[in-house]
Amino acid sequence: MIEKQEVQELFPTTVWIVDLKPAEAALLNGRLKAEIEKIISPRPTVPVGSNWQTPQDLHTRPAFADFVKLVEMAARGVARFLQVDQHPMTITGCWANINPPGAYHPTHNHPNNYLSGVYYVAVPDSGSRILFQDPRPSMIMPRPRQFTRLTANAADAQSKPGRLLIFPAWLRHSVPANDGRTERISISFNLMFRQFAETMAAPMWNPTAGKDKG
Repeated sequence: MIEKQEVQELFPTTVWIVDLKPAEAALLNGRLKAEIEKIISPRPTVPVGSNWQTPQDLHTRPAFADFVKLVEMAARGVARFLQVDQHPMTITGCWANINPPGAYHPTHNHPNNYLSGVYYVAVPDSGSRILFQDPRPSMIMPRPRQFTRLTANAADAQSKPGRLLIFPAWLRHSVPANDGRTERISISFNLMFRQFAETMAAPMWNPTAGKDKG
């Protein structure tokens, strides 16, 4: 008969959550909201269910310097956790999303980046969340008696002002429709290794090994 049975959880998909202190988040978010409003004013007309987005260069603008420092600090912590902090990363894109009631973001990922993230500036009173899809291909999925983190094919993370999430750029995610009465404002960003093409993409084997040196 069975002597022992154990479960090993292999290849986890990790999402890092960073919460600012409420007072500091309120000050930062007030400044960010004002700057975002300047960028999109006057607001263009968008179809119902759509949203406003800024250009993807917010990380290059002096008004967002404090936010960039926050992202870089959080990213260094993630890099240390993954033991790749010896390879400096840089922000490759950073933009704001303004979702009026009814607006949503369909399922997508962020190609050609190592990490992606989002920071919440304003969240409706009804709440909001981001939904992550299971990255593993699934051929057969019988309905379990109860959905858990081991049996579900999706998981969500709650959003709130002052919360920053970082996750693998390949992880597909979506944002359900804003069912509140106020706007949901967030800032998305991508991170990539600064010298990836020059150093990290080089072969991991010794290209001279086994060659005739005579």
